Amino acid sequence: MEPQQKKIKTFCPMPGMNAGMLSLEDLERITEIVRRYKIPMVKVTGAQRLSYHGLSPEKLAELKKELNIPKAPPHKRNRVHYVQACPGKTWCQYGTSSTEDMAKAIGELELDGPLPNKVKVGISGCQLCCCESWMRDVGLLAEKKGWRLSFGGNAGNRARIGDLVASGLSDKEALELVKKVLNYYIKKARFKTRSARFMERFGIDELKKDLGLN
Repeated sequence: MEPQQKKIKTFCPMPGMNAGMLSLEDLERITEIVRRYKIPMVKVTGAQRLSYHGLSPEKLAELKKELNIPKAPPHKRNRVHYVQACPGKTWCQYGTSSTEDMAKAIGELELDGPLPNKVKVGISGCQLCCCESWMRDVGLLAEKKGWRLSFGGNAGNRARIGDLVASGLSDKEALELVKKVLNYYIKKARFKTRSARFMERFGIDELKKDLGLN
């Protein structure tokens, strides 16, 4: 019996995926890439992203070049790390708001500078909160009267429920406030500080006061 080969611990996220929603063209392209590069393992992550695992370093570099993946992660390019979203009212019987356009708009936000640390966004189209919005750095949860925006959630080893920033927001108001809160985080937080730790130190009352939300 041949000795078991050591698994190569490389990975590459598939860019351009919008909250895990794939078209036929996306699926065909993914299949073609997996076949051509002989990728040994493909994983759908908890963040609704697709990740290719087990490529040799040479093949990994070749794939990243083909997919035009920048070397710097999103939060160092004035962008949020990722946006997770449920199907919303377009595809789910419980949804009260559409999530697709909101997810795309937040993912494309250009902020005032690099974020202090990675920022994960969770968008839930109803109060069932399938995307665990309260446990994300930025959480949007839809109600009949509008969006509830929370900030400072974390599902890591120091779990934290995000603070409620505002409720009853229209799509436009929610998007504008998300950008406003993140730019404030950029301005006030120390480098490498996650939003949960920032809010523990800073407090929701201070944030709302400085943003004129009281």
